[in-house]
Amino acid sequence: MSTVAKSLTKVVVCPICDYMGSDTNKVAEAVIKATPRSKLRCPKCGAEVDANSFVTHMRKHGRIGGKTITCDVCGAKLNSEGAFLRHMKEHLIVSVRRNGMDIYYCLVCGQEFITKNSAITHLLKRHSFE
Repeated sequence: MSTVAKSLTKVVVCPICDYMGSDTNKVAEAVIKATPRSKLRCPKCGAEVDANSFVTHMRKHGRIGGKTITCDVCGAKLNSEGAFLRHMKEHLIVSVRRNGMDIYYCLVCGQEFITKNSAITHLLKRHSFE
């Protein structure tokens, strides 16, 4: 299957296939064929994390300095905790072009969505204790 995938951020974090980097095509096939797992390995720090709290875990990969929060995954500087949380969720979504339409995949469980906002909402409600 030939897919063209793109990340919403500079770096994609895939706990399904343990990949972290800018080549989203490396994760596209793994995500499409994914079977849900209860525990995932964080590609950033290697921690075993319960799938339902993966977004909460990703919050730990930010450093507060002055008025900004810096993402330890890609180096982005964000001005508020809300912007930082949305940014971290975007590391966990990949978009795959299929039949002329973008399909968004959750990199935590492989579920697909037709809109980016649906995927982000899913991450918050399904994979976070917030």
